[in-house]
Amino acid sequence: MWDVFVGKIMTTSKVDERYRIVVDKQTRKKTNIKAGDTVVLEPLDDRSFKVTVLNFATEDLEDDPAWKAIHTPAKIATYIPPKKLEKIMEEETWRE
Repeated sequence: MWDVFVGKIMTTSKVDERYRIVVDKQTRKKTNIKAGDTVVLEPLDDRSFKVTVLNFATEDLEDDPAWKAIHTPAKIATYIPPKKLEKIMEEETWRE
């Protein structure tokens, strides 16, 4: 049900026995909420909270340096054969 409160359009929902809240269709469309989205509930006082939808779109992540570091393979300067690498690692272990 849509209500007008202080010049804003709001909806009402009930919390079910498993503490879930249903977001009505008009609000979902307006805020672009989709099934599976993550939301943050920030308590404002003992009777209200602010809801923020987190957007983890791939397009946004591709510009993030941390995401690039994790998803971009490291380029090696020279190839070291496995046998030689094993020997190097063994020598390093004995030095410690």
